[in-house]
Amino acid sequence: AVLRQLDPRNLSLLVNGFSKWPDQPGCGDGTFAVAGEVLRRAHTQGFSKFNPQSLTNLVNGFSKWPNQAECREATSAIGTEVTYLAGRANRLSDFVPQDLANLVNGFSKWPEQESTREATIAIGSEISREANRLGRFPEQELATLVNGFSKWPQEPGIRQAAVAIAGDIASGVGKPGGFTHQHLAILVNGFSKWPEELNMRQAAVTVGGEVVARARELGGFTDQHLANLVNGFSKWPEQEKTREAAVAIASEVSCDANRLRGFPGQELAYLINGFSKWPQEPGMRQAAVAIAGEIASRADKIKGFTHQQLAILVNGFSKWPEQEKTREATAAVAREILRRTSHLRGFTDQHVANLVNGFSKWPEQPEVRQAAVGLAEEIVSRAGQLAGFADQHLANLVNGFSKWPEQEKTREATAAVACEILRRTSHLRGFTDQHVANLVNGFSKWPEEPEVRQAAVGLAEEIVSRAGQLAGFADQHLVTLVNGFSKWPDQQKMREATVTIGREVLRRADRPDVGLSDFTAQGLAILVNGFGKWTQEPVCYQALVEIARGLGPK
Repeated sequence: AVLRQLDPRNLSLLVNGFSKWPDQPGCGDGTFAVAGEVLRRAHTQGFSKFNPQSLTNLVNGFSKWPNQAECREATSAIGTEVTYLAGRANRLSDFVPQDLANLVNGFSKWPEQESTREATIAIGSEISREANRLGRFPEQELATLVNGFSKWPQEPGIRQAAVAIAGDIASGVGKPGGFTHQHLAILVNGFSKWPEELNMRQAAVTVGGEVVARARELGGFTDQHLANLVNGFSKWPEQEKTREAAVAIASEVSCDANRLRGFPGQELAYLINGFSKWPQEPGMRQAAVAIAGEIASRADKIKGFTHQQLAILVNGFSKWPEQEKTREATAAVAREILRRTSHLRGFTDQHVANLVNGFSKWPEQPEVRQAAVGLAEEIVSRAGQLAGFADQHLANLVNGFSKWPEQEKTREATAAVACEILRRTSHLRGFTDQHVANLVNGFSKWPEEPEVRQAAVGLAEEIVSRAGQLAGFADQHLVTLVNGFSKWPDQQKMREATVTIGREVLRRADRPDVGLSDFTAQGLAILVNGFGKWTQEPVCYQALVEIARGLGPK
């Protein structure tokens, strides 16, 4: 009864105040009661008496309780109102920059709601129209907008607005020096949702330069800031400034072992995932070793890590297989996977593929082998349900399992993947050169397995169909394919595929002043062994002659 007597402004002030203490039960109860009143008014009299600031304060406050039904429904109703206002003549011109930013920030807590999505699209359109006036938006509002927009990366209108903001930051309109540490991390994390956009890359480079300039201040960045920055910068590994910024953060991480003890599992996973994009950088390797040491020391606490975090860690550590600490850390993760053997159904397709691919870098490690076998059992249990696995995931599984060809379960799992490959025979065009090479290489470890042989035949047919495109294959891929096909010398399709590759090798042998010098000695030896299985084929025989000529006296 009291709430019904309050005007919209006071209702919004109550929610805004209560939201400062979201962990207090009383504040939550008060907010839920106001949300109920807001919904009642929305259904009976609409929002005509609510001004832009009141609507914004309500959304901003309700967003502190995203799992509460009353808050979600009230925000959804406000989202519908914002979309309605956006369609009027003056559109959203009554909302100041802070209002627009707070609305997007609040709506982003319910990205699955149709009304909050549509309202954010409407605000995105307003931002795009204001693109030449974004200079009036303070740094905090720009960062908040990018963070909110990133929850709907597939929406064209939202992407366009984010691109406009990125363009301003890249051009210096939004001065990076004016952003706080938190703003920089939020911006990079948001931009990384659209890595293919030119403005996003340029803005990330601009922020990267600012992070490098603040290298001595990195101690003031929180764990989450550093992790989000590295994870974001890793989407543009070829950019000099993003690499330099990641190197600076790696130095900060590796120089303070005590600090790593405070990093939560998610932040450690983000850091490793990011650093792994530059495995040749000494600084990244040092930071990875430091993180691996931390993971190994927390072996008894890894049970608190999520499935995703475990998969990311293993995938990252695998970029430095020669390091003792990364091996120890991976063994610790493997023991945790073994502990969860009865709960592997919770691992997604990508998680399983990344774990198997990562574990395969340490095939002799007992715990790692046992964990891989456990994952193979999981794949066998999903046999007939592998349609959701991406091409890359299937290739990684086969390539990984092939490191343990003597294990019964890895053989069965590979046969299950082979059946899925057979199901996709008419769609193999989507497999990259590396995927095809990894599959053939893995399948060749079980040449007597019927399903495996049939799948390999299908891949051989795909190679023949790509005869005019083999110039794009790396030397190593050609070597791997010939080596794999040679395990089935009695198969007609394997012979045809090898002849097709032989023609490409002859073409490369004819290159002036280069010939076959790009091939490694081991690669040439493998080619000789493979082509030698079909010496009756003129092309294979001629390829052997050219290789011999290349190895002879100059």
